[in-house]
Amino acid sequence: MGMKPSSLRCPPRSAVVAVSLPPDVVFDILSWLPLKSLCRFRCVSREWRALISNPAFVAAHKTRSEPLIAANSFSDLTTLRLIDMDGNVVKVIKTKDHIFSFICASSDNIICVLGHSLLQARVINLATGEILVTSIRGNFIGFGRATHSGVYKMVCISTRSCSILTIGDGAGWRQKQSPPPKGISYHSNPVTVNGVLYFASQIHGDSVLCFDLESEEWKRGIRGPPNVEPERCYITLGELNSTLCMMQPEVGNGFTIIWLLTNADKGTWFKLYTIPLDPSTYDRMIPLRMLLDGGKLLFYVTDDSMKLPVLQIFDPQHRTCSDAPKILAGDHGGSIGLCSLR
Repeated sequence: MGMKPSSLRCPPRSAVVAVSLPPDVVFDILSWLPLKSLCRFRCVSREWRALISNPAFVAAHKTRSEPLIAANSFSDLTTLRLIDMDGNVVKVIKTKDHIFSFICASSDNIICVLGHSLLQARVINLATGEILVTSIRGNFIGFGRATHSGVYKMVCISTRSCSILTIGDGAGWRQKQSPPPKGISYHSNPVTVNGVLYFASQIHGDSVLCFDLESEEWKRGIRGPPNVEPERCYITLGELNSTLCMMQPEVGNGFTIIWLLTNADKGTWFKLYTIPLDPSTYDRMIPLRMLLDGGKLLFYVTDDSMKLPVLQIFDPQHRTCSDAPKILAGDHGGSIGLCSLR
């Protein structure tokens, strides 16, 4: 028997109980909201307008909405510092074991790092500092989050095998379909963008191999930019503002070109930057973020001999590279990546 329409009516106004939350709880909830919502909520009350305009609230919201730089120091490999774009250290995380390099450090609060042995991978929750997984598997590992389920997965690749570990399910490593015989380039780290794990290829044809983290299947590869021959140069992949990008070294010309993938199905790339950075002077170049300041690029390079990362900014208007401000670059001299506390 169906419900009567009268039973679906809203309760009278006198029956609604107002719930008052502590100010610190309101502060914490609002600080996670998008800017557009905050602009609307300024009209709720005088108290909320004053809160949202408070410098402490603005700083907290900025920290949680913009990516942070995650960095450690070779002098202290057990300490991870999270630095905002103004150079403020917003959080310090102490770990029991060394952090040698980042497997995946993107705009997320879950990161994967390699230990000092290069075989020990750890998954860390930056919001809590908790180590979710410690695994010894291999040193060519990809990591990322599946789009629909939202679960995080670690993928270990070799020439003849592909094994997967789902974080938190307790099932351990599982064997999946081997990589396509396209010749994965081990010079470029795997990159995860929107639930797909991308691998650079060193064979002519498909320059990028694709592994879907949700279905755990290899998908059709992606052709590279025009006139880019991976068998003749070490192309590397990266993530730039949530988009896959490719770094093309022009050794003879003394430039590094950054291509942005605009259409994966058609293999369409856009030449975003031509940076006067001689590939013969560095081991690896990793773009981090396109800045709001005139489209400047924040990136880092590792020295060819010492492998020490140097944080730099490229100004496309003046076509110049300069070291990032000391307050932003810090004195870490270790691994660098982007992350978030969301």
